[in-house]
Amino acid sequence: MRVPVLLAVLAVAILGNFALWALPNRPQPLEPPPGGKLQSVSFAPFRDGQSPLTMVYPTPAQIEEDLRLLKDEVTAVRTYTSREGLENVPPLARDYGIKVMQGSWIGPKTDLNEKEIAAQIRLANEYPDVIDRVIVGNEVLLRGDRTVDQLVEYIRRVKAQVKQPVTYADVWEWWLKYPQVADEVDFITIHLLPYWEDVPAGVEGAEERILEAYREIRERFPGKPILVGEVGWPTAGRTRGPAETGLVNKARFVNLFVRMAEREGFQYNIVEAFDQGWKSANEGTVGANWGLFSADRERKFSLAGPVVENPDWMRHFALSSGLAIAAVLAAAAAVPGLATRLSPGRALALAVLAQGMASALVLAGHVAWTQTYYPFETVRAALLFALEVVLAAAILDSAARLLADPRDGKVGVLAGAGTAAAWTMAAVAVVATALLIFDGRYRDFPVPDYLVPGLALPALGLVRLVLQGGGPNSLTVRGALGGASAAALPSVLAGRAALALAVLLPLGAVGIVIREGTVNTEAMAWAGLLVLTAVPYAAAIAAARSKVSSTKGILSASR
Repeated sequence: MRVPVLLAVLAVAILGNFALWALPNRPQPLEPPPGGKLQSVSFAPFRDGQSPLTMVYPTPAQIEEDLRLLKDEVTAVRTYTSREGLENVPPLARDYGIKVMQGSWIGPKTDLNEKEIAAQIRLANEYPDVIDRVIVGNEVLLRGDRTVDQLVEYIRRVKAQVKQPVTYADVWEWWLKYPQVADEVDFITIHLLPYWEDVPAGVEGAEERILEAYREIRERFPGKPILVGEVGWPTAGRTRGPAETGLVNKARFVNLFVRMAEREGFQYNIVEAFDQGWKSANEGTVGANWGLFSADRERKFSLAGPVVENPDWMRHFALSSGLAIAAVLAAAAAVPGLATRLSPGRALALAVLAQGMASALVLAGHVAWTQTYYPFETVRAALLFALEVVLAAAILDSAARLLADPRDGKVGVLAGAGTAAAWTMAAVAVVATALLIFDGRYRDFPVPDYLVPGLALPALGLVRLVLQGGGPNSLTVRGALGGASAAALPSVLAGRAALALAVLLPLGAVGIVIREGTVNTEAMAWAGLLVLTAVPYAAAIAAARSKVSSTKGILSASR
């Protein structure tokens, strides 16, 4: 086969790659919500490197820039502290005609609480034309930072010294748990976050879940005004049951809620204006991705639609296609006569494998680049991505040699490094799965990172089994990559390691399904990848046992 034919076959794979990127990113229409601005959004104007954790706070100029960005979008903003630079919000908001729900952060430290209360009272009295509501504490009872009696004391002190209506904000169930707080406030502020419910709801079931909770609060506290103080949806992070994160789902949810609020007469505050990378330290990827705007102050979507899940998908398609072409050309240069020795069918297999791995690497790189926020996370993501690149290169090199001549027993120079990468990634997968099972609330499923070892490596082993035979050994890491040493491990240690992985990976898959349930499609995908990642190690055990059986048979026959 000539080089032009190889390129033509690669073009077919690229067309498939286009469909792979285009189909999940078709524009999703939305029914336009009622005209006008959003009632309110949570306002935390922290930039990269700024946070309550680092104690580096936004400047007045940065706060003004953010308020200027929001002035045509919202009627009001909600703050969560009256200090840490946010004491500048009311005077600046006045210039843009934005009202402020002034919050105070009540935590476990009494001295800081006193400063918060004093600052809140001062601001409320100094800017009564801007601050129209006062919120004393946020989810204090949920976190257990103060007792209900201590919280009530703070509320009474603020209420006695300001003229604005005073409230406290918490998850809606906590109002049922501590109904005495309702007697102390002018109105009730509830948080309705279907994604975070103990039994999560997807976007499709969110409206019913919200209405049920709202009506339960209204019936329990008749005549008391209600503010939905937090309502929203994350654009990135792990799936919880049927609650899938994503840009389209966030747009659908906010669009649905705004129309429902108009119909039902809700007062509400959307969480939140801007993504907050610092929150990933405590809440993982999900915590950093609730914003209507990115951390770079770019609007994520229009409530009137259409919305595309990955606005950069064309760039990723082009990058992955170019990477696949470069990889195939590199393989052709490394394997003498590759372009002329491949049949069209084998050329297509090579092209599809190269294109699939290229797309997997681009996806994994995109997730790592956009969803890591701290040095440890960045280093971890970079190391895992590097291992995946090494394994992908070894798989493509081995596949090129195998497809060019199945009888060629030569081992590619990348096979040893690929074997080591595969063993390392499998061991990391065991640790990651254990953490997901026992401490998984804020942890992501690393599905993009394991598409190459979970899909491409077993596929290479299957191709070798078809072309060469050889039984289970063809499906092992060593067999699939063409006879590379088992990560330089002594044979006894390698056998024990293979046995451990062959057992722990499927066991982890079972644990994930039990922990997350079959409704969680992302969890099911991870469980499936764990099982597929275990195939080479299970095959190694089977091959070893087959060899032992054969040896015993020969010895018995010789007697």
